[in-house]
Amino acid sequence: MSAPTVATGCVFHWEEYEFEDGEKANKYLVFVGTQTGKNYLAVVATSKAHKRKFNPGCHANDGYYHIIGGKEGFPKDTWLLLAEPKEMTPAEFLKAALGKKIELKFHLRHDIANAICNCIRQCGDVSDDHKAILGPPAQPPKK
Repeated sequence: MSAPTVATGCVFHWEEYEFEDGEKANKYLVFVGTQTGKNYLAVVATSKAHKRKFNPGCHANDGYYHIIGGKEGFPKDTWLLLAEPKEMTPAEFLKAALGKKIELKFHLRHDIANAICNCIRQCGDVSDDHKAILGPPAQPPKK
């Protein structure tokens, strides 16, 4: 048994994802940094608006990217929390995948995945260290 291939724009469902404060919840994570030889970087998705705007796309000043429900694979309106990226080692990811805690659900379109990465680069709340591990750019499907 092996772990799924990780690429920019992959969307994984993580059972019992643990937040920094120790709280756990089932969450979707969008991988935005999957460079060989580096830690992975992902952003957590939420379907709770919490006073966030419903305008689709980048809201770098507010630290999120909005995807309209029913679009791009998410059944509900979804906000990607850019200001709180999750960095993990490939070993941590592999452990979660082999333990069936994390499952690949779908891939975002390459242009959307790259727009999310570009939005993170504009987000003042994201550290330069995290910005350095973004990418590589998602590629369109081969014809």
